[in-house]
Amino acid sequence: MSSEPTSIILSEENESTKPKRLPRSAKKRLRYERIRQKHKETPKKKKKPKSSHHHLSLELPISSDDVSTTQNISVTGKTFKRAANDRLAEINQESTAPAICIDCAYNEAMSPKELASVARQIGRCYSSNRRAQKPVKLILTNWSHDSPLAEECRRVTNGFDNFQIILSDKSIHESYPTERLVYLSPNADKQLTEIDEQNVHVIGGLVDESVKKNMTYQACQDKKIVCYKLPIETYMEHSIAGGSFNQILSINQVFYMEHSITGGSFNQILSINQVFDILMTYMATKDWRQALKANIPERKGWIVKNIPDSEENKIKTD
Repeated sequence: MSSEPTSIILSEENESTKPKRLPRSAKKRLRYERIRQKHKETPKKKKKPKSSHHHLSLELPISSDDVSTTQNISVTGKTFKRAANDRLAEINQESTAPAICIDCAYNEAMSPKELASVARQIGRCYSSNRRAQKPVKLILTNWSHDSPLAEECRRVTNGFDNFQIILSDKSIHESYPTERLVYLSPNADKQLTEIDEQNVHVIGGLVDESVKKNMTYQACQDKKIVCYKLPIETYMEHSIAGGSFNQILSINQVFYMEHSITGGSFNQILSINQVFDILMTYMATKDWRQALKANIPERKGWIVKNIPDSEENKIKTD
């Protein structure tokens, strides 16, 4: 008789001391309080004041009676843009400054999507030129201020109307003597081995998505304008890693690069800005391998050849 009440009492005591399960909302609240307390106990790091401008490096020319050199200075973002734009404005006034022209005569051959792509590539060319150690006159010919391309340039590039670009409604053969024009086309028979800065180098203002083959080359033939392709085949070769074999360059890539390919269709068409950058790099370095390697993406499938100096000198003199 005495053992039964004892069992009941012990059972009640166990129930009273057993921890109760908390509801989900209470668990969330406790977790939140723990995190909040931890943040309070953690010493706060002092935030560095945000700079209103990014600091950039700008190389400006300095000249005296018998010395011509450059000075590298650190400037803020706004100062950089202002100084770079002033420098381009001065170059645009120099009659002997090297010039690269984008021929905008192909607007009707492109879709709205392709026009937007050309507009973005023109913007990249301008950015490259503004930051270049040795900038050039950037010229757009066959330009119309109310054309679909002009509208796209304003839409995709902030401040386009303030760019230091020479805009001409004339065609290239109306703007310059034919003997000074060098048109870059992937379909040309001859390769460009040297750049004469007295000439005007022209890049077709089009993209390769659906444009008819040989369009720029045929236009040059009709106007008796000399046409060259970048020396990609001379200084580059297919890589074994594969690639698209695409040699189509953007406007700015025509100036800077020569490319090699790894697999693909062996197409020598580059974007406008790629061509522009190739030309710009070569004019600064006088080295085609460096110009092509720096500006042709590896996915194109091209790699630089190892060419002995004696053979390279022969290429340039041929």
